[in-house]
Amino acid sequence: MSKQRPTPYPWRLAIFPILEGAFFVAAIMASNIFLSLLLLVIASILLSFSIHIFFHECVHYRAKYPQWLNIIKTLFLGLPFDGYRVHHFNHHTYANDLKDFSSTWYLQNGVKKPFPPCRYSFGWLRQLSASIIEPQPFDEKMGDVTSIKERIFAQKVALFLFCIVLAFIGLKAFIYYFLLVYLGWAFSALHNYGQHPPLEEEVICTYASKRYNSLFFNNGLHLEHHNKPWLSWNELVLESKSNLIRYPHLIAPCISWQAVEFLLRRRDTALK
Repeated sequence: MSKQRPTPYPWRLAIFPILEGAFFVAAIMASNIFLSLLLLVIASILLSFSIHIFFHECVHYRAKYPQWLNIIKTLFLGLPFDGYRVHHFNHHTYANDLKDFSSTWYLQNGVKKPFPPCRYSFGWLRQLSASIIEPQPFDEKMGDVTSIKERIFAQKVALFLFCIVLAFIGLKAFIYYFLLVYLGWAFSALHNYGQHPPLEEEVICTYASKRYNSLFFNNGLHLEHHNKPWLSWNELVLESKSNLIRYPHLIAPCISWQAVEFLLRRRDTALK
């Protein structure tokens, strides 16, 4: 998936999980139900950016972390951090092919068909479950598979205990955490749909707005990342032949999911 090399820990990118946690706590504490739900939705959107920016960077540039740090990340993700690592390794290996656990395609009666964005986004849990029961979800190229499985198990236990603590704190905290995780990963799936729309040419899309990429740490340069996954976020440079889309990845599928309306434009220079 990437060439492991020593890199500074991406502390700057941690602003997204920090904000996610802050809005989640604010949502629990808010007494007004409408304000509370609004804060929860914002926290969920922040979780999706945490996944695509901070945790994504962590997955690529450090082969191993202390288990206590993995567990903290797990609580913010709502899923085992090393499980996400396995899932993302698979994504880079197959890049939206049917073997990709997060593929925007599905097979029906031997025919390859595109997922509609709503079904894809809100059905992420079913797709994840299918990848877990996959006969060979692990790849030997990942390294010591036994060690990875042990770390995932420990993270599952920590997540279970954390949910019990939330249940003791209050039913609202427990339910809101479940909603945070479910909605956050639904937004993350929608984001992935914008990056990998189900087009016949298996296109990978880039959103090249300089303002957006300055604010979101070059997250829009997705084709560039796939072409050179060993580069850190601040080393990515827009490629002249990138498949450019008009809207950010999270928004593009909401405007139109049909392939004919994903109007990709090729430019030789970056958008201003």
